[in-house]
Amino acid sequence: MNSSMTKALLALLLALRQLQIPLTSEEKEALKTVAAQLALDRDDWEWIEQGLRAVVQGNTELKRYFEFFQARLEKVEQIPTEVLPSWEELERELPTTPTSETFAIDEEELDFASNETLNATTRILSAVDPIQTTKQFLALQRLEGFLGKSDNLPAGELPKPYPDLPSLASEEPTDERLRVGETIFTEIKGATQKTPTTSRYFNTYLCKPDRPTVILNNEPLIQGQTYILHIDISPERKGTDETNVPFPDEAIAQIWEKEETLSVDVVVSSHDFIVPWQVKKLKLPRQGTSEGIGFMVIPKLGSGRGLLQVELFYRGYLLQAKQVEAIIISHQGAEVPGSMLPIQRTRVTFTTTDQLTTEQLKLTPERFLTIDVERNQRDGSIDFRFLDRTQGNQELAFYDTILQPAALGKAVAGVRKQLNLAAREGYEWVDKGEMDLLNNWLPRFAQVGRYLYRAILPQNQGNPASDDQGEKLPATLEPGITIQVNPIIGQVTIPWALLYERNVKYESGKTRVCEYFLTSKEDCLTCPHADDDYIVCPYSFWGYRYAIEQLPCWVTGELPQPTALVKKIANDQPLLLNFNVWENFSLWRDHLLGLQAAGQIQVLIASKIAKLEQLWRDRTTLDLVYFYCHGGIDEIFEQPYLEISDGRIDSNFLEASQLKWSHNPLVFLNGCATGDYTPESYMSLIDDFRVAGACGVIGTECPVPEMFAESYAAALLPRLFKGEPLGQAMLRVRQELLREKLNPLGLVYSLYAAHEIVLSHAVGLIN
Repeated sequence: MNSSMTKALLALLLALRQLQIPLTSEEKEALKTVAAQLALDRDDWEWIEQGLRAVVQGNTELKRYFEFFQARLEKVEQIPTEVLPSWEELERELPTTPTSETFAIDEEELDFASNETLNATTRILSAVDPIQTTKQFLALQRLEGFLGKSDNLPAGELPKPYPDLPSLASEEPTDERLRVGETIFTEIKGATQKTPTTSRYFNTYLCKPDRPTVILNNEPLIQGQTYILHIDISPERKGTDETNVPFPDEAIAQIWEKEETLSVDVVVSSHDFIVPWQVKKLKLPRQGTSEGIGFMVIPKLGSGRGLLQVELFYRGYLLQAKQVEAIIISHQGAEVPGSMLPIQRTRVTFTTTDQLTTEQLKLTPERFLTIDVERNQRDGSIDFRFLDRTQGNQELAFYDTILQPAALGKAVAGVRKQLNLAAREGYEWVDKGEMDLLNNWLPRFAQVGRYLYRAILPQNQGNPASDDQGEKLPATLEPGITIQVNPIIGQVTIPWALLYERNVKYESGKTRVCEYFLTSKEDCLTCPHADDDYIVCPYSFWGYRYAIEQLPCWVTGELPQPTALVKKIANDQPLLLNFNVWENFSLWRDHLLGLQAAGQIQVLIASKIAKLEQLWRDRTTLDLVYFYCHGGIDEIFEQPYLEISDGRIDSNFLEASQLKWSHNPLVFLNGCATGDYTPESYMSLIDDFRVAGACGVIGTECPVPEMFAESYAAALLPRLFKGEPLGQAMLRVRQELLREKLNPLGLVYSLYAAHEIVLSHAVGLIN
């Protein structure tokens, strides 16, 4: 019989494989401690088990899966030796290195099976990422398959789901419970085929066209000469990558179906190199090394450090991005200044851990337009790269736009200034507007939104080799699609909702809003004013036409590597809502009563800093952190802050609080000036909240009057409580406030999270 210790350790490893939420640094350290105790004093299992269960009990998701697998293992009298990890598998898949934290186990004192189980456990719990390590360990996939077959089903048939799968909400079966069960055993059913057993890497390296050997790291490139940028995905690391971030195989593990290869789009762009063909396809096999593809690149920079951006997309989803740097000299033998070393270097700048499944791809809006925004670290310019898939995968179009910070800042400042004026002078004391008021302000929004659109979009300035200079893009983007924005390096925030697609001629009193928008759909094909530039169509604003997600998945030195893209808030019932308020607001009590009446909500109010600190210290499983308060920019440091009744919350405050929110809550910044920042400063609070564990942030682009802030949240949050995806809810609320209240301020709110982000368990009341 297998010992209870062996079964408990196996249950732990199987549970770790299922986790979607990364472990905290404290949890990883606690698991390392368990590994050390197992290696040094395995005879005292009762004492070690107490520490292990303390870690498990502190993580709701881990606890559910651990108890589930432990109950399943306890029903098995004897696990066959061939199902358990073998010594050969340990040495091949979990090898020890001189620098790894592993612990030797005396083989003579343990039975064979327990020995391998203990060794596997100590190596996995000591790994940098225990979750990822379990997903790559083949023996655990085999054990999952064995457990699936232990229910006396016909050969090859797995239960789907197990009847005793732990419910995430209640003891009654739910759709969510069935979905989780199907996810677990879909992975088990095809695990040995679909999941690579080792990490793979997105490799980029430069070669000369006449020989395939890699250009040495200390060899500069010469202006005007032709080189080949070679790209592949392989278990072997190649090139000069400094970041050591694996290719996100887990993100696409469930979408193989019957295919042996996936078609991945590779895009190469640069302002320092001529790249004649910017988009190619790479055939990615299930496992092992992909075929290699090459891009011709010709340095055009006279001298200095040249940059190449390389990005991988699957169906418009950005999987990973890299920046390749190389010193360029004017001629052979030219000296390279010592200050410019190293000659070559490469690093991952973006990676996603978002898992794509076939069902998700069927239900999720495909990203037909993907925009990457990056600040050039050399000259500070802003680079916008557009992958347009509106014509399908066979007709990819790539556009590139460069803006200097002053030009972008001027366009963004114009938009925010107009929003400020409307909020302060037009709608400060108005919740429901009138057509005269809308005709006064929405044309002004169109005027500044058109300037911003022309500055950013690649119309008439796309790839000169392409017949399409960007003019086809507005005509082919369908209403309701999701536009994905990826800030890559030097995070930049843009009021995307205010971009205006149509031509506009603004004249005060003459330019007006189309009267048909109240009854027409977003795509009015028979619009009688289509050619009248003095008529403003509300549905030509991106914010009224598309759902826009800004994904905070960039790779920087300040954030965890890589930051996970969370699409579900792991809430229980009731939902825990931390309500942080500036008490001098007049509507907050009525607003709070309305939220409480909207569903099963437990509200934790903080109007003072001391109360806020206590809540954040004692309640790590918050689901929604809501700031209904003031905000602004510090006069001295020019850094953003939030302000409740007796103090400010800024970046230093958040860092010192050492927050670890295990439920990945959504943070909602709803108040006066909480989004009225420059592109350089707004992201700092988002970074701080994401380090704390937040799944995303809703922010505003200008100071919002309390009357509208309350009205907007009262319309948006009940939708979220009922289980509606957040991006869709924000689009619908903007449209409803425009149609029903003639109020355009819904354009002020921006989403810094995945479009599909949703509650694990709906808590809203159904009317």
